[in-house]
Amino acid sequence: MKKLVALLFLVPSLAMAQKEIKPNLSKAEGAWKSNKLDEAKAIIDVSVASQEFMVDAKKGGPSKNAAKAWYLKGVIYAAMDTTTNAKFQALSTNAFDESKAAFEKSKEIDQGKSKGFIKLPDAAVGGFEREFSIPEVNDALGNAYFNRSLRFYEEDRDYIKAFTYIKYSMYFAPTDTFKMRIAGTYFGPAAKEYAQSIELLEAYLMGGGTMKEAYQQLIALYSTQKKNDEALVVIRKAKEKYPDETEFSQSEIAILYDMGRLPEARASIEKKIASGGADRSIYYNLGFICNKMKDMDCAKKAFNDAIKIDKDDFDSYAMLAEISYKEVGELRRERGAITGSNDADLKKRKELFTKIGDKLRESLPYWEKCYQLKNTEENVLYGLLSVYGDLYAYDESYGQKMETLKKKMKGMGLEVD
Repeated sequence: MKKLVALLFLVPSLAMAQKEIKPNLSKAEGAWKSNKLDEAKAIIDVSVASQEFMVDAKKGGPSKNAAKAWYLKGVIYAAMDTTTNAKFQALSTNAFDESKAAFEKSKEIDQGKSKGFIKLPDAAVGGFEREFSIPEVNDALGNAYFNRSLRFYEEDRDYIKAFTYIKYSMYFAPTDTFKMRIAGTYFGPAAKEYAQSIELLEAYLMGGGTMKEAYQQLIALYSTQKKNDEALVVIRKAKEKYPDETEFSQSEIAILYDMGRLPEARASIEKKIASGGADRSIYYNLGFICNKMKDMDCAKKAFNDAIKIDKDDFDSYAMLAEISYKEVGELRRERGAITGSNDADLKKRKELFTKIGDKLRESLPYWEKCYQLKNTEENVLYGLLSVYGDLYAYDESYGQKMETLKKKMKGMGLEVD
């Protein structure tokens, strides 16, 4: 008997649950406002699917409710897509696509006649309801999608979804340069969507964006894809925008160097120096380029200018050590090519022997400074040992220095004679 009573109570509940849903925008909107998104979805789906509700029977075109019905569907599906409630999220597997299609359908029907379709309480007017304009709703929905994209990016580390949702956000705010910059600078590259990131950053800059990081990321993206000509265009725009930023000048030099356009790279550096905005790295880069161009006087001067700015500039000392020791090698080869035994040949060989000694003594301080700055660097140790060995032919006191250095190198496990 108790089971029968329980069943009798259950039957009316089932009947109520299966009650036919009818088109009703007020109820759909009310359910949405009450955050009953499952109920709101059920009502709006029935509403837009109803031929009788959506079509003007007399005229055959859309009914007076059609534009709002599609608009409300867009709002409800966007709410489902941006809620943190997993149950509501599961109501649709393609909520954004449904939402976007509904908004587009509403636009097509309305033709820009309506300022807004929904009313909401507004604290600015004492909590009373007022009509929210389409741009206001777009702003709210765009921010809701943006906030969800942030959660994917910062909390879940799901960069693909983060990028997807920030793009959804930009559907509602297509000219929002802030979102363009965030999407192109961070979310897109993190999702490895490099081509789309480039498009977004180009749009950001075209739209008047000025943040330095956008230029930096766009340059990096083009460079990574070996699109050096495009990178140069961005770099030169950035240099105009930020004339005091040496970073962009260095990027230009690096790309020109990679492209083999050394004269242009050199001209760019010399222009920077002439403007009075050069630092140690600018002089070092000039020295490096001049060295590649075989203009050794330019290279040596530039490296020495870098050292004047930073007396412990290891890289510049190392380049000067290398250049001067190469010059020793050139003199040696010249001397070795003289095989005659007449007086003129012997005199020339003697002169070159003296020049080699002078050049070794010129090179030595650079090697010793490198050793002072980095006394465990293998290239420095072997280079200094070679210079000591060569100078031994001129001054036997270098023999003791050789032995001391060899002992240190052996202690480091390096191979020495």
